[in-house]
Formats: sequence, C-alpha cells, structure tokens
Amino acid sequence: MQGRGYGKMLPAVLLAVFCLGILFPPVFADLTTSKDTTIVISCPIPGQIIEAGETAEFPLTVANTGPDFNQKLWYESFDADKYDWDIRFMTADNATEINKISIPKGGSQQIVLVVETNSDTPAGDYSVRVHIGEGWYWAYVTISKTHKGELGTLALTVTDKDGEKVKSATVTLFSEDTGKAVDQVSSTADGSISAGFTPGTYRVLIAKTGYRTVEKTGVRIKGGITTDLATIMLDKALYAADASVSSPVVAVSTGENPKYDLTLKNIGKSDDTFHLGFENVPEGWYMQYRDPDASAMDVSALFVKSGEEKTLKIEAIPPYGAAIGEYNFSAVIDSSQATYQVNLTARIRGSYDLRVYADKYQYDVNKGDSLTFDLILTNAGTAGSLTNVNVTVSAPDGWTADVSPKTIAGLAPGERSTVTLRIVPPANIVASDYKITVSAASDQVKKTDDFRVVIHEQSLVALFGIVLILALAGGVYYLFRKYKRR
Repeated sequence: MQGRGYGKMLPAVLLAVFCLGILFPPVFADLTTSKDTTIVISCPIPGQIIEAGETAEFPLTVANTGPDFNQKLWYESFDADKYDWDIRFMTADNATEINKISIPKGGSQQIVLVVETNSDTPAGDYSVRVHIGEGWYWAYVTISKTHKGELGTLALTVTDKDGEKVKSATVTLFSEDTGKAVDQVSSTADGSISAGFTPGTYRVLIAKTGYRTVEKTGVRIKGGITTDLATIMLDKALYAADASVSSPVVAVSTGENPKYDLTLKNIGKSDDTFHLGFENVPEGWYMQYRDPDASAMDVSALFVKSGEEKTLKIEAIPPYGAAIGEYNFSAVIDSSQATYQVNLTARIRGSYDLRVYADKYQYDVNKGDSLTFDLILTNAGTAGSLTNVNVTVSAPDGWTADVSPKTIAGLAPGERSTVTLRIVPPANIVASDYKITVSAASDQVKKTDDFRVVIHEQSLVALFGIVLILALAGGVYYLFRKYKRR
C-alpha cells in the first residue's frame, strides 16, 4: 500500500522539478539536456540574444543510439505562452514545418527550432524546453530591447509582369480578427511602400485599377520590426484604363468657364474605345469634352491603343448669372469592361470690377482757362469691397492736373463715389485736341480711361480779328471807289 502511494506521488514530484527548471533554469544548468536516454539532442548555440519581435533559430542535432523510432516533436515554455510567441520546428533548410521525426538506429537528423518572439516582450532572459520522445533540451533566449508600444513597418515593392514599377497601387490592411479595413497606403513613383502600422496580424490586399488584385494572408506586423513582403507583381487586365485630371478643383470668376485637362491612358492588354459622358451635372450647366488639337470639336468617344494615352479638355459652361459657390459633378468614361469616374469641382467666385466714367468724354475749353469736371468710380464687381482706391491723371507736358479726393478708403459692391478733376492747360498752348488719361487703382484691380480736351482761342481775340478784317475790307473798298472815278 505504501509503495502504491509513492507511485502516485512520483508524477507530481517530476512535474514540480520540471516547473522549477522552467522558472529557474540557471539552478538546473547541469540539466541542459536529458541524460541516460537513447535520444541525444545537442545544439552548437543554445543561447541567443535578440530584440523583442525578432526570431531566434536553434539548429538541433538529434541522434538515436537505440532502436528505430518515430517520435512527436513538442515544446514547453511558460514564457512563450505568456507573451504569445510563435514556436515551431522546421527542416534543416527551413523549407518545411514538421511535428514528427523518424531516425533509424545509430542515425541522426538535423532540425531547426524557430522561436518567433513578440515585440511586446520585456527585456530579460527566457527559456524553451524541447521534447523528442524521452529526450529533451533547453534553449535560451535573451531579449536585449523591447519594442512595446511601437509601430511596425510594412515594406514592399509593386511591379507589373514586365518589371515596370506600379505607381499609386493601394495597399489595404484588414484585421484578421474583425475582417475590417484598418489602414491604407499607396505606392510611390518607384512602386515602393514603407509605412508604419499598429502591430497585429493582417490580410493585405494590393490593388490598382487595370490590374488583378493580389492578396496576402497572415501578414504579421511587429512593433519596431520591418516586415518585408519583397516584390509583389500585378498582372494587367484585358481591358482597363487610367483616367486622371491635373487639377480636379478649378476656381473661376463669374462669367468664366471652368476647364480641366483629362488624361486617358489605356493600361489594358487590348485596344479599346472609350465612351465619354458626365453624371450629377448641376442644373442649367452644360458639359463637353474637347479635342485640344481641334478647339471646335466636341468629343463623345475616343479610341486608344493599348499602352497609349490621349489628352482631352473638359469644359464646364455654367448658366448666365450662376450664383457664387461650389459645384460638383463627375466625368464618366465607359470602357469595354468597366466604368471609370473622375470627380470634379468648379468653384465660382465673385469678380472684381472697377468702372471709371464721366458725363462725357470730350470737353471744350478756351485758351487760358481751366477745366473742372466730376469723375464717377463704381464697384461693379461681386467679389467684395475695393480698398485703397487711388486716382491719378496723366496729362501732356506743361499741364497741371489735380484730383480731389486722391484716395477713397473703400467701395462696397454696387457703391459709387465721385472725385473732382481740375485741369489747367499752359498759357501758351496751341489751340488743338489733347488727350488726358485717368487711372483708378485699388488693392484688387486697376482701370484707366481716356478723355479729350479741345482748346479754343479766346472769344475776344476772335472778335478783334473779325473787326480788323472788316476794317481792312472797308478801307480797300473806300480806296477803290475814290480812285476809280479819276
């Protein structure tokens, strides 16, 4: 009965010794590997130093000194369970994951213990115990640096089947736990991507319009570690296009037409005809595609060979008096297998307009007199107030010109203001027709206008000339009558 009690206690004692070995491996340093068994496990490098998130690989040699065996491979590690490590056995070339090993009597086999740590693992010493039949072996991992709370880096390069770099391919990460998209990035001009993401395991979709989508599952991203997916090749679709505009948002002043440059590239394997249209056109607007090489040509369909591209002008014509604001619509391109949509925005903004005018554009003045008249300035725009309106006069040499007031602080839309111009020609001026130019300039806009000034001789001088001419004529007549009788 007593022996039977010891027999029941033996497994508990062995389990306690095993747990102590796991928790305090240095105490059992002389028990690194099993003794007195026919399965002998050895490793040239039983301890490795790595950073959290990195992988340690232990090359194990398993020798059989007893009869042929076929044994299961397994491990025990309190640390691996606590910090969610991924531990597996691989063939010597790291090509195949294994869970059993068969060795004939007197033979040996090379295998690899792979310990993939988690980036959240704290710095410290950790252990893994490998079991093969009655044989066992301790492997030790030292974490020199933790990466807890850090982002992990995902790196890859996107090319097509010809090796050409694929720009603007989208890489979308889906959580393998929830299935929801959590993040998205695009490839650069050289097809590369290197971006930081929250650590986790993801399903990754690499997509580009005109190409077949590539999916990668089980992609594990670890904090502080770069996960490199190397080169991802996308295969072109039979029919596909890439439609883009240089600027999808165009702002114009009232009365102007927004215009866009559309580039349509056939990125499919086959030639194709694309039908052009619009959707969500604002009420009263008219849209058209135009051939830039033939300004009067309205285009509704376009044939593009595979690998070639064409450029078109999109012109949006708003109705007369369209209100200031933002208008959205879409250019729609139909190919043989798909429809492509480019969203466009037209912003109609108010215009600045300053008008300068007087009651008339020609003034008569006698020689030696001055001229005074009013000039009216009006803000005829809709964009806003005109500020710091300055009025200047350009007159011929020798003239004197004065404006009052010279500056108007501001003119609101529709508001007008009057300034007075006083112009003095020189005293010795020759009677003729002269031009003066008035300029009105604000912070926003500048306008000029021309006026004519006709200089006349003074009326008394003219009367004196007439009297003198009459006197001379009378004298001549008198002399003629007097001497004719003789």
